[in-house]
Amino acid sequence: MANGTDKTGIRGGLIEMSQRQVVQIVLLGLGLGVVAWVLSELVRRVILVPLFCGDPASGVCVNAPDFAANIALIIAAVAGLMGLVRLSVYRPLLIILAVLVSLWGLGAWTASLGWYESLAWFVILYALCYIAFAWLVRPQSFVPTVVSLVVAVILIRWLPLL
Repeated sequence: MANGTDKTGIRGGLIEMSQRQVVQIVLLGLGLGVVAWVLSELVRRVILVPLFCGDPASGVCVNAPDFAANIALIIAAVAGLMGLVRLSVYRPLLIILAVLVSLWGLGAWTASLGWYESLAWFVILYALCYIAFAWLVRPQSFVPTVVSLVVAVILIRWLPLL
């Protein structure tokens, strides 16, 4: 084809993503960030706090925001997988796994923030992770894709420790 892309959507060993698909992935990430935050708050307030916070010896109460966010992360990951498949994104399961590992513990990171700051971080981080990992899975070869994802996830998990 004229622009260097063959009819399968591969250009220079990378799977092409249209601008429309990029916008859709970002919007999916933004929406899932809101959904995950709302689910996290619901799980924390409706399930974890009433069940476990009556007992002062329970360690669950102290970690309720983190547990709730991790539960919400798993639920949002299932919805995200369905959304990525619907958008015909290349290697959606790898994207979801990378997002899960990268954002695990987000509730603990945002527990001391106000609700609006916590919501903002959820939305921003979900959108950034979804588009970043959708971009990183574009190599046609599987091994470089997995290596780049592992490196990215390690860097993401290491940055908050600085």
